[in-house]
Amino acid sequence: MRIRVRFLIKGIVQGVGFRPFLYRSAHKYKLSGFVKNTAQGVIMEVEGIEKNIEGFTAHILDNPPPLALIESHETENVPPRGSETFEIVSSEDSGKGDSLVSPDIAVCDNCVEELFLPENRRYRYPFINCTDCGPRFSIIRGLPYDRPRTTMKVFPMCGPCDSEYRDPYDRRYHAQPVSCYHCGPTLYFHDPEGKTGKVEDASLEMISRKIREGHIVAIKGLGGYHLACKASNEAAVVRLRDVKGRETKPFALMGTMETILEYTYVSEEEKALLLSPAAPIVLLKRKESKDIAPSVAPGLSELGFMLPYTPLHMLLLEKVREPLVMTSANITDEPIIYTEDMGALRGLSDYILSHDREIGIFADDSVVKVFGGRRYMVRRSRGYVPLPIKMPFETEETILALGPMLKTTFTFLYKGKAIVGQYIGDTDSPASIEAERRAIDHFMTLFSLKPGIVVLDSHPGYPNRELAGSFVNARVVEVQHHEAHVGALMAETGELGEMIGISMDGTGYGDDGNIWGGEFFVGDYRGLRRFGHLKYFFLPSGDRSAKEPWRFALSVLHTLYGDSREVTEFVRSYGEKAVYLLEAIKKNAGGILTSSCGRLFDAAAVLLGIGDFNTYEGELPIKLQACAEKSGYMGGGVEESYSYVIDEEKGKNIRTLNFLPMIRDIMGDERGMPERAYLFHLTLARGFVEMATLAADEGNIRKVGLTGGVFQNTLLLKLTKDLLEAAGFEVSIHSEVPPNDGGISLGQAFLAAGRLLDPSCTARVVCCARNSISGP
Repeated sequence: MRIRVRFLIKGIVQGVGFRPFLYRSAHKYKLSGFVKNTAQGVIMEVEGIEKNIEGFTAHILDNPPPLALIESHETENVPPRGSETFEIVSSEDSGKGDSLVSPDIAVCDNCVEELFLPENRRYRYPFINCTDCGPRFSIIRGLPYDRPRTTMKVFPMCGPCDSEYRDPYDRRYHAQPVSCYHCGPTLYFHDPEGKTGKVEDASLEMISRKIREGHIVAIKGLGGYHLACKASNEAAVVRLRDVKGRETKPFALMGTMETILEYTYVSEEEKALLLSPAAPIVLLKRKESKDIAPSVAPGLSELGFMLPYTPLHMLLLEKVREPLVMTSANITDEPIIYTEDMGALRGLSDYILSHDREIGIFADDSVVKVFGGRRYMVRRSRGYVPLPIKMPFETEETILALGPMLKTTFTFLYKGKAIVGQYIGDTDSPASIEAERRAIDHFMTLFSLKPGIVVLDSHPGYPNRELAGSFVNARVVEVQHHEAHVGALMAETGELGEMIGISMDGTGYGDDGNIWGGEFFVGDYRGLRRFGHLKYFFLPSGDRSAKEPWRFALSVLHTLYGDSREVTEFVRSYGEKAVYLLEAIKKNAGGILTSSCGRLFDAAAVLLGIGDFNTYEGELPIKLQACAEKSGYMGGGVEESYSYVIDEEKGKNIRTLNFLPMIRDIMGDERGMPERAYLFHLTLARGFVEMATLAADEGNIRKVGLTGGVFQNTLLLKLTKDLLEAAGFEVSIHSEVPPNDGGISLGQAFLAAGRLLDPSCTARVVCCARNSISGP
């Protein structure tokens, strides 16, 4: 007996070869029917004998195409129609969208083979792609995912491309960016005199020659422009720093696998990340090499490398024949340039290599590293966005979390999943705020979302709070910064039970009006209680101390020694400005109290002689880690550490972890700088574990989560994790989102949802007055 079954399949099932896969599978199991894309997902009906339909169903669910992600499927029996064939029918664009979108995917091996095959009609075509690779997220404007809803709609296909596009057995069936020399985008070059011309292969040689000669070239990629120069040319790298306003923050590099292996040590796990469809920048331990300019990553033990992930990148590297600096075309910490803003691009580069395929939405490069054999995210963007993160519960309302001010992302939480937006940067400028607004609008259109709740960081001065006013009927929730770090870890691990959250970073507005940054929490998704924190120190000059950490080091020294010789010598070394600063410190004037672990790293780096200034966030802490990793203690087994004290605040049931004795020990230790730097890390780790043990004893909790930007320091992460596990704790760390502020928006959405799901929760939940913001 023939039956007919209707399927609704949701997830990443459009633009990844899913319909031709279903077509071929239906023929394999001798089934008739149809399949079509809709805004809700893929709708399919199959008709045949029951045994064949059962086999077909198991096959498609167990063996989907490699880039597909089946989030859910629903089936229902419908009356047989007596159909005789299986067809792929036109897409349906009615109804509210509930489908997902694939990230941009690195060029696949099959397309690379064709790219360099002289007899292929796409030989050296810089936009070659197929169903398994190429732009997705950056070109899509709406669902269902068809060519008219992408930026490729302005390029009518030629006959051969159209034939491939319509053949279910072809690798390019419904690959929306499919094109060739006759019908696709065109490359253009722009020189310093303002001349513009089409780029043929010979002119690509001209562009690569300009790079070899030491020029800076702006290159249009998938999600925005890069600035490229030779990685071995110190003068070009220094000039690139000057035009970007980027003093010493490391640059990303692009090279072939052969060159990456020449300049860095690469594990199998790191190689897999480099070769993955996401093709992120991977932070790798560097080898000593004179061929990489010193200014690429000054003073650091790692290089960030990525493979060429577009055919254009491959063609350029083939011509240049050595690694390139490949950094985002932007002013430092502002969003990547992705429109044809030739004025801005000319201010940043000598030549521009552009094309006429519009980038629909920006997506900067992702950055990852490997820790413990697993991916450890540093920046989540191209290649990963907008992949969903499954939540352990569902909410009735759509929640939009706007993130913090630094390393900003946003998150939509709805229907049991969270979609974290692409990396935006620091939202402390009008351009950055507008970029976040534009990206949020894009997601709302793409996924048919309308937030009923908007979540903000509790800091009253974060500029992106103004975006909340755009959502007229939405209620507003605030979530404290460091609680959101813990919430992000709970969200990505699906943790609903109680956890001890250790949240260490540089800056976050605390509930008591001080600047937090070294926090210990106990609780679950419905709410967290501050169990303890690092000792408060006076932070003079506010945010200025983050850039000039010698200021905070002086405050710590004065707390430790008062007006002693150590303080006098320190003041003398910094001159008159330190004299005035010391007077302010004595009066607690012009500053604020902070429990920041990041500032403690700054102070230790200054007092050890590693440096006095941070030209980018975390510079001295990164160099402090690199210094520690040169010590003879890296093999482990170190029994000793410096001193610390744990006190209990009277009447508050809050513990204070005081590392001031450690500073005294460091100052009196005559061992070398690397050994003292290592013992600094080890002492922090042991203090963290003792605080976790105290929290566990009070609440019988054996789960600990490590989060916050300080835990990008993988030496501290390893020491803390190993010691916790040795003490019998189950330890959670990040993988899906960064431990830094790039994960904050996910934690904001998760904890806001948890509070709303708990009817007994009333603290800092929802302010019902339109466009107003609840206080802590």
